[in-house]
Parts: sequence; structure tokens; C-alpha cells
Amino acid sequence: MSSATVRDRILEAALQIVEEQGIKALTQPRAAAAAGVRQSHLTYYFPRKADLFVALLHASHDRAKKKPRKGGAETFDDVMRALESLMFDRQRMRFFLGIVLEASEEDDLRPILAEHARALADRVAAQFGRGGDDPDVVAFIDAVRGMGMRQLLESGGGPPNELNAEKIAGAFGLRRPTGA
Repeated sequence: MSSATVRDRILEAALQIVEEQGIKALTQPRAAAAAGVRQSHLTYYFPRKADLFVALLHASHDRAKKKPRKGGAETFDDVMRALESLMFDRQRMRFFLGIVLEASEEDDLRPILAEHARALADRVAAQFGRGGDDPDVVAFIDAVRGMGMRQLLESGGGPPNELNAEKIAGAFGLRRPTGA
């Protein structure tokens, strides 16, 4: 069995635990057992829990990017749907907040999480013809993230109808590019 296969099995098992039971349920022994490997294998690839979390964050993003896209190039609608999926899906928001909580206690994890946030801002900003550090883009992403967190605190099922990323962007002066 190749090392990539073992690592991938561990990540898939860990993602499944997080998706089914939440981030608090994820432990190194539980992930090793779910992947069918010894814990020494898991700690070889992920010596610290923070290493596993970073890899999970990357794997989660990679999984989302693998969804087929028409025409190959990322479109405005692709980015808005991805943003809505990331921020308004209750499970993904719980995962994100769990990672943020872990990052608050792990010096090595904070810069990696910050880099992911910058990459998201760059991806969103590009669709509006702006830079990732544009204050309107940053405020828009913060608003969307805040609405996702608020949704977790409210009773009920799925996201309310007003959670539409493009509509929220308009409140910050961000408009769909012509021809998109």
C-alpha cells in the first residue's frame, strides 16, 4: 500500500468523523481506527492534531473544488455558490468554527488559516475585479461569515432565503460583472 493511499484513507476517515459527529469527536485514535491503520501510522503523517486539522482543511477545500464545472474556468456563479456553501452550510460552518477554535490555541495553525482566508478573499475579489484586500470585499466576506454563524444560533433547518451571497455583495457596492 503506498504512503499516499494510507494518508488519503486517514483524511477520508477523519472527514467522515467530522461530517457525521462534529469536530469534537475527532481524535487521533478514532481517526486511525476509522481508517483501519495503527495510530503510529497516523502520527507518522500527522504528528500533532493541528497537522491533521490543517490537512483536513486542505482536503475539504480540494473536495469542494473537484465538483465538475461547466467550461472549465471558474465563473462568478461558481464563486458565489462556493461561498454560500462554505458559509451557509451548517456542517461546514461548524467545521470552520472548530478549526478556528483549534487555531486560537495552536501558533502553527493560525497563519495557515489566515492564508486560507486571504485565498478566499482573493478568489472572491477577482470576480468583482478587485484585490483581496479591498475593504468592500473584506466587509462582504465578514458579513457573509457572520450570517453563517448567526444561522447556527437560530433554530430551524436550512438557510433563510435572504442568505444570498450576490444580494449581500450588492449591499457593499459589489456587482456582478457585465457578461457574467
